[in-house]
Amino acid sequence: MSIGRFKTIEWDGNALTGWVTIDGEPVRVSADRETIHRHAPGWNDALTWEIQRFREEIFDKLMPYFVAKRR
Repeated sequence: MSIGRFKTIEWDGNALTGWVTIDGEPVRVSADRETIHRHAPGWNDALTWEIQRFREEIFDKLMPYFVAKRR
């Protein structure tokens, strides 16, 4: 299984959204604040400005969640 992500990751104040490629298929994924707090190790109490600033790092930490959700 191959997994990748596109560079554009957006935080709109409510959800972190981006695109991942799983087995060659692009999939749009998103995670709200509760999901980030629950599934991104080290970000269990992230503030809005922290999510905006570190959105790529947080998105990468959510990759196992996105892959598991896809299955």
